[in-house]
Amino acid sequence: MPQSSSLPGLLGRLRFLGTLMVGAYLLINALLTLLAPLTAGWSTWSVTALAVPPMVLGMVYLVIPIARRGTA
Repeated sequence: MPQSSSLPGLLGRLRFLGTLMVGAYLLINALLTLLAPLTAGWSTWSVTALAVPPMVLGMVYLVIPIARRGTA
């Protein structure tokens, strides 16, 4: 059973995790939607290779800073 002093830390980490999950979900779906007309007929590996760089940039410079601001 967690101590009452660790409960705010746990809730903050869960909020951070939830924000990252929602942000990553929205970001990857937005990227795949934008890339769909350009990558019709491409293999999954090719589409993934094209989507990963903007996904990483979006996570590092958009989603993670928003999540950190929300838990501070």
